Amino acid sequence: MAFYNDNNEQYSFNLKISCVLKLNKYYTILIIGGITFGTAAIFIKLSNLTPGMIAFSRFFVAGLILSRGKLPLRRILKQWKVGALLAAHMILFVLSVYHTTVIDSTVLVSTSPLFSLVLAPLVGIGTTRREAIAGITAFLGVLIMNFPLNQGYLLGNILAILSALTVSLYTVLLSKTDNQDPLLLTSYVYIMSALFSFPIAILQGVGQVNLISVLSLLGLIMLPTLIGHTSVIYSSGHVKPQHIEVIGLLEPVVATILAYLIFSQAPTTLEVVGGAIIILSIIMIILK
Repeated sequence: MAFYNDNNEQYSFNLKISCVLKLNKYYTILIIGGITFGTAAIFIKLSNLTPGMIAFSRFFVAGLILSRGKLPLRRILKQWKVGALLAAHMILFVLSVYHTTVIDSTVLVSTSPLFSLVLAPLVGIGTTRREAIAGITAFLGVLIMNFPLNQGYLLGNILAILSALTVSLYTVLLSKTDNQDPLLLTSYVYIMSALFSFPIAILQGVGQVNLISVLSLLGLIMLPTLIGHTSVIYSSGHVKPQHIEVIGLLEPVVATILAYLIFSQAPTTLEVVGGAIIILSIIMIILK
Protein backbone atom coordinates (compact mmCIF):
# COMPACT_ATOMS: atom_id res chain seq x y z
CA MET A 1 0.00 0.00 0.00
CA ALA A 2 2.89 2.34 0.82
CA PHE A 3 4.36 1.62 -2.60
CA TYR A 4 0.98 2.47 -4.17
CA ASN A 5 0.81 5.79 -2.29
CA ASP A 6 4.36 6.67 -3.31
CA ASN A 7 3.42 6.02 -6.93
CA ASN A 8 0.36 8.21 -6.56
CA GLU A 9 2.43 11.03 -5.06
CA GLN A 10 5.06 10.69 -7.78
CA TYR A 11 2.36 10.73 -10.46
CA SER A 12 0.76 13.82 -8.91
CA PHE A 13 4.15 15.57 -8.74
CA ASN A 14 4.96 14.70 -12.37
CA LEU A 15 1.52 15.93 -13.43
CA LYS A 16 2.07 19.27 -11.69
CA ILE A 17 5.51 19.67 -13.29
CA SER A 18 4.01 18.85 -16.69
CA CYS A 19 1.28 21.47 -16.23
CA VAL A 20 3.79 24.13 -15.15
CA LEU A 21 6.04 23.44 -18.15
CA LYS A 22 3.04 23.54 -20.49
CA LEU A 23 1.86 26.82 -18.96
CA ASN A 24 5.34 28.31 -19.24
CA LYS A 25 5.35 27.31 -22.91
CA TYR A 26 2.32 29.49 -23.59
CA TYR A 27 3.80 32.43 -21.67
CA THR A 28 7.07 32.07 -23.59
CA ILE A 29 5.15 32.08 -26.88
CA LEU A 30 3.24 35.19 -25.77
CA ILE A 31 6.44 37.01 -24.79
CA ILE A 32 7.95 36.29 -28.21
CA GLY A 33 4.70 37.47 -29.80
CA GLY A 34 4.67 40.61 -27.64
CA ILE A 35 8.18 41.49 -28.81
CA THR A 36 7.18 41.13 -32.47
CA PHE A 37 4.14 43.37 -31.87
CA GLY A 38 6.62 46.16 -31.20
CA THR A 39 7.65 46.10 -34.86
CA ALA A 40 4.10 46.71 -36.17
CA ALA A 41 4.02 50.50 -35.81
CA ILE A 42 7.50 50.75 -37.36
CA PHE A 43 6.47 48.81 -40.48
CA ILE A 44 3.24 50.82 -40.72
CA LYS A 45 5.14 54.11 -40.41
CA LEU A 46 7.50 53.05 -43.19
CA SER A 47 4.67 51.93 -45.49
CA ASN A 48 2.77 54.20 -47.88
CA LEU A 49 -0.18 51.83 -48.30
CA THR A 50 -3.64 52.78 -47.04
CA PRO A 51 -4.87 51.43 -43.66
CA GLY A 52 -7.52 49.29 -45.36
CA MET A 53 -5.03 47.77 -47.80
CA ILE A 54 -2.52 47.06 -45.01
CA ALA A 55 -5.15 45.30 -42.88
CA PHE A 56 -6.59 43.33 -45.81
CA SER A 57 -3.25 42.25 -47.28
CA ARG A 58 -1.55 41.19 -44.05
CA PHE A 59 -4.48 39.08 -42.82
CA PHE A 60 -5.41 37.59 -46.20
CA VAL A 61 -1.87 36.45 -46.99
CA ALA A 62 -1.21 35.20 -43.45
CA GLY A 63 -4.56 33.37 -43.46
CA LEU A 64 -3.75 31.58 -46.69
CA ILE A 65 -0.30 30.60 -45.40
CA LEU A 66 -1.71 29.06 -42.21
CA SER A 67 -4.75 27.42 -43.86
CA ARG A 68 -2.70 24.58 -45.37
CA GLY A 69 -5.25 24.53 -48.18
CA LYS A 70 -8.18 23.93 -45.81
CA LEU A 71 -10.75 26.69 -46.26
CA PRO A 72 -14.20 25.47 -45.14
CA LEU A 73 -16.54 28.42 -45.65
CA ARG A 74 -18.87 27.54 -42.75
CA ARG A 75 -16.04 27.39 -40.19
CA ILE A 76 -14.53 30.59 -41.52
CA LEU A 77 -17.84 32.47 -41.29
CA LYS A 78 -18.28 31.16 -37.74
CA GLN A 79 -15.40 33.43 -36.68
CA TRP A 80 -17.13 36.61 -37.88
CA LYS A 81 -17.23 38.26 -34.43
CA VAL A 82 -13.52 37.95 -33.63
CA GLY A 83 -12.68 38.58 -37.29
CA ALA A 84 -14.59 41.86 -37.30
CA LEU A 85 -12.99 42.99 -34.03
CA LEU A 86 -9.48 42.15 -35.23
CA ALA A 87 -10.09 44.05 -38.48
CA ALA A 88 -11.44 47.06 -36.57
CA HIS A 89 -8.46 46.98 -34.19
CA MET A 90 -5.97 46.87 -37.03
CA ILE A 91 -7.55 49.63 -39.13
CA LEU A 92 -7.91 51.91 -36.10
CA PHE A 93 -4.31 51.19 -35.10
CA VAL A 94 -2.95 51.97 -38.58
CA LEU A 95 -4.96 55.20 -38.69
CA SER A 96 -3.64 56.18 -35.26
CA VAL A 97 -0.03 55.63 -36.38
CA TYR A 98 -0.69 57.94 -39.35
CA HIS A 99 -2.12 60.66 -37.07
CA THR A 100 0.22 60.56 -34.08
CA THR A 101 3.74 59.46 -33.11
CA VAL A 102 4.83 55.81 -33.00
CA ILE A 103 5.36 56.05 -29.26
CA ASP A 104 1.96 57.65 -28.51
CA SER A 105 0.12 55.19 -30.72
CA THR A 106 1.69 52.04 -29.28
CA VAL A 107 1.46 53.32 -25.71
CA LEU A 108 -2.23 54.24 -25.94
CA VAL A 109 -3.23 51.04 -27.73
CA SER A 110 -1.58 49.29 -24.80
CA THR A 111 -4.27 50.51 -22.41
CA SER A 112 -6.07 47.31 -23.50
CA PRO A 113 -5.32 45.38 -20.24
CA LEU A 114 -7.46 47.85 -18.31
CA PHE A 115 -10.39 47.15 -20.64
CA SER A 116 -9.76 43.40 -20.31
CA LEU A 117 -9.91 43.57 -16.50
CA VAL A 118 -13.41 45.05 -16.82
CA LEU A 119 -14.64 42.89 -19.71
CA ALA A 120 -13.32 39.43 -18.70
CA PRO A 121 -15.71 38.94 -15.73
CA LEU A 122 -18.64 39.63 -18.09
CA VAL A 123 -17.90 36.33 -19.87
CA GLY A 124 -17.25 34.36 -16.67
CA ILE A 125 -13.47 34.83 -16.44
CA GLY A 126 -12.59 35.97 -12.93
CA THR A 127 -9.88 38.49 -12.04
CA THR A 128 -7.71 37.87 -8.99
CA ARG A 129 -6.29 40.62 -6.79
CA ARG A 130 -2.79 39.97 -8.15
CA GLU A 131 -4.04 40.28 -11.73
CA ALA A 132 -5.88 43.49 -10.90
CA ILE A 133 -2.73 44.94 -9.29
CA ALA A 134 -0.64 43.89 -12.30
CA GLY A 135 -3.18 45.44 -14.69
CA ILE A 136 -3.31 48.72 -12.75
CA THR A 137 0.49 48.75 -12.52
CA ALA A 138 0.70 48.25 -16.29
CA PHE A 139 -1.79 51.06 -16.88
CA LEU A 140 0.25 53.31 -14.59
CA GLY A 141 3.31 52.55 -16.73
CA VAL A 142 1.32 53.43 -19.85
CA LEU A 143 0.24 56.77 -18.33
CA ILE A 144 3.79 57.62 -17.32
CA MET A 145 5.13 56.74 -20.78
CA ASN A 146 2.57 59.02 -22.42
CA PHE A 147 2.88 62.03 -20.09
CA PRO A 148 2.34 64.79 -21.03
CA LEU A 149 -0.20 64.04 -23.78
CA ASN A 150 0.49 65.90 -27.02
CA GLN A 151 -2.78 67.69 -27.86
CA GLY A 152 -1.66 68.16 -31.45
CA TYR A 153 -2.08 64.42 -31.97
CA LEU A 154 -5.51 64.20 -30.33
CA LEU A 155 -7.25 62.41 -33.24
CA GLY A 156 -4.53 59.77 -33.49
CA ASN A 157 -4.56 59.27 -29.72
CA ILE A 158 -8.35 58.75 -29.66
CA LEU A 159 -8.08 56.24 -32.51
CA ALA A 160 -5.38 54.36 -30.56
CA ILE A 161 -7.63 54.10 -27.48
CA LEU A 162 -10.52 52.82 -29.64
CA SER A 163 -8.08 50.30 -31.09
CA ALA A 164 -7.24 49.20 -27.53
CA LEU A 165 -10.94 48.69 -26.75
CA THR A 166 -11.55 46.55 -29.85
CA VAL A 167 -8.50 44.35 -29.25
CA SER A 168 -9.63 43.80 -25.64
CA LEU A 169 -13.05 42.65 -26.84
CA TYR A 170 -11.28 40.46 -29.41
CA THR A 171 -9.05 38.79 -26.82
CA VAL A 172 -11.91 38.17 -24.38
CA LEU A 173 -14.13 36.60 -27.05
CA LEU A 174 -11.20 34.58 -28.38
CA SER A 175 -10.73 32.96 -24.97
CA LYS A 176 -14.17 31.38 -25.40
CA THR A 177 -13.42 30.03 -28.86
CA ASP A 178 -12.67 26.36 -29.51
CA ASN A 179 -9.02 26.15 -30.60
CA GLN A 180 -8.37 22.43 -30.97
CA ASP A 181 -6.30 23.26 -34.05
CA PRO A 182 -4.82 26.71 -33.23
CA LEU A 183 -3.23 27.24 -36.63
CA LEU A 184 -6.42 26.54 -38.55
CA LEU A 185 -8.39 28.72 -36.13
CA THR A 186 -5.86 31.48 -36.69
CA SER A 187 -6.26 31.07 -40.44
CA TYR A 188 -10.06 31.37 -40.22
CA VAL A 189 -9.87 34.47 -38.00
CA TYR A 190 -7.38 36.12 -40.35
CA ILE A 191 -9.45 35.42 -43.45
CA MET A 192 -12.60 36.80 -41.79
CA SER A 193 -10.61 39.89 -40.78
CA ALA A 194 -9.46 40.25 -44.39
CA LEU A 195 -13.07 40.01 -45.61
CA PHE A 196 -14.14 42.77 -43.22
CA SER A 197 -11.13 44.90 -44.25
CA PHE A 198 -11.72 44.46 -47.98
CA PRO A 199 -14.50 47.08 -48.38
CA ILE A 200 -12.32 49.62 -46.52
CA ALA A 201 -9.43 48.78 -48.84
CA ILE A 202 -11.66 49.34 -51.88
CA LEU A 203 -12.84 52.72 -50.54
CA GLN A 204 -9.37 53.93 -49.56
CA GLY A 205 -7.50 52.51 -52.53
CA VAL A 206 -4.08 50.88 -52.48
CA GLY A 207 -1.84 53.83 -51.68
CA GLN A 208 1.72 54.14 -52.95
CA VAL A 209 3.23 50.84 -54.05
CA ASN A 210 7.01 50.92 -53.90
CA LEU A 211 9.82 48.71 -52.63
CA ILE A 212 9.69 50.10 -49.09
CA SER A 213 5.90 49.62 -48.89
CA VAL A 214 6.18 46.02 -50.14
CA LEU A 215 9.01 45.17 -47.74
CA SER A 216 7.11 46.80 -44.86
CA LEU A 217 4.02 44.74 -45.68
CA LEU A 218 6.08 41.55 -45.76
CA GLY A 219 7.54 42.50 -42.39
CA LEU A 220 4.03 43.04 -41.00
CA ILE A 221 2.94 39.63 -42.27
CA MET A 222 5.98 37.74 -41.00
CA LEU A 223 6.51 39.27 -37.55
CA PRO A 224 3.50 40.88 -35.80
CA THR A 225 0.95 38.84 -37.79
CA LEU A 226 2.26 35.29 -38.26
CA ILE A 227 4.18 35.36 -34.96
CA GLY A 228 2.47 38.05 -32.87
CA HIS A 229 -1.27 37.61 -33.45
CA THR A 230 -0.85 33.86 -33.93
CA SER A 231 0.74 33.62 -30.47
CA VAL A 232 -2.38 35.24 -28.99
CA ILE A 233 -4.77 32.85 -30.74
CA TYR A 234 -2.55 29.83 -29.97
CA SER A 235 -2.46 30.70 -26.25
CA SER A 236 -6.12 31.67 -25.88
CA GLY A 237 -7.98 29.19 -23.71
CA HIS A 238 -4.72 28.32 -21.92
CA VAL A 239 -3.86 31.80 -20.63
CA LYS A 240 -6.33 34.32 -19.24
CA PRO A 241 -7.11 37.26 -21.56
CA GLN A 242 -5.97 39.65 -18.80
CA HIS A 243 -2.53 37.97 -18.85
CA ILE A 244 -2.38 38.04 -22.65
CA GLU A 245 -3.09 41.77 -22.71
CA VAL A 246 -0.53 42.59 -20.00
CA ILE A 247 2.21 40.59 -21.77
CA GLY A 248 1.21 42.40 -24.97
CA LEU A 249 2.45 45.59 -23.30
CA LEU A 250 5.91 44.62 -24.48
CA GLU A 251 4.75 46.30 -27.70
CA PRO A 252 5.28 49.95 -26.63
CA VAL A 253 8.58 49.08 -24.95
CA VAL A 254 9.97 47.45 -28.10
CA ALA A 255 8.41 50.11 -30.36
CA THR A 256 10.02 52.89 -28.30
CA ILE A 257 13.45 51.29 -28.70
CA LEU A 258 12.97 50.75 -32.45
CA ALA A 259 11.56 54.27 -32.96
CA TYR A 260 14.75 55.66 -31.43
CA LEU A 261 17.00 53.47 -33.59
CA ILE A 262 15.11 54.03 -36.87
CA PHE A 263 13.38 57.43 -36.61
CA SER A 264 15.65 59.02 -33.97
CA GLN A 265 12.57 59.50 -31.74
CA ALA A 266 14.50 59.48 -28.48
CA PRO A 267 12.54 58.21 -25.44
CA THR A 268 12.14 60.62 -22.53
CA THR A 269 12.99 59.76 -18.95
CA LEU A 270 9.30 59.18 -18.24
CA GLU A 271 9.03 56.78 -21.19
CA VAL A 272 11.97 54.78 -19.84
CA VAL A 273 10.45 54.72 -16.32
CA GLY A 274 7.01 53.79 -17.69
CA GLY A 275 8.54 51.00 -19.79
CA ALA A 276 10.29 49.59 -16.72
CA ILE A 277 6.97 49.61 -14.81
CA ILE A 278 5.26 47.77 -17.68
CA ILE A 279 7.95 45.09 -17.63
CA LEU A 280 7.46 44.80 -13.85
CA SER A 281 3.72 44.21 -14.36
CA ILE A 282 4.51 41.41 -16.85
CA ILE A 283 6.83 39.78 -14.33
CA MET A 284 4.03 39.96 -11.74
CA ILE A 285 1.75 38.06 -14.13
CA ILE A 286 4.31 35.40 -15.12
CA LEU A 287 5.74 34.73 -11.64
CA LYS A 288 2.36 34.17 -10.02
